[in-house]
Amino acid sequence: MIMNTFFVCPHCGNDKEFKVFTSCFQVVKQSPELGKRIAESGFLPNLKQNDNYIECQLCLKRYEYESASATGKKYAQSLQRVPA
Repeated sequence: MIMNTFFVCPHCGNDKEFKVFTSCFQVVKQSPELGKRIAESGFLPNLKQNDNYIECQLCLKRYEYESASATGKKYAQSLQRVPA
């Protein structure tokens, strides 16, 4: 799992809190202003080792890890281009 992957929920637009399920389970909090994670829980074992998705903490929808990270990457890049 890439440690600084930024996520955005395509359903509700949440860009702050997610649960990440890969070979382990982790809760991440992000800063849209910085375009990176600001807090992470410790890694917990994921009993379903083949899971590879994120879950939005606001709308509770699940998304494929790769899809959500690609959306987040585009979002973070667009934030960096906007002049302050």
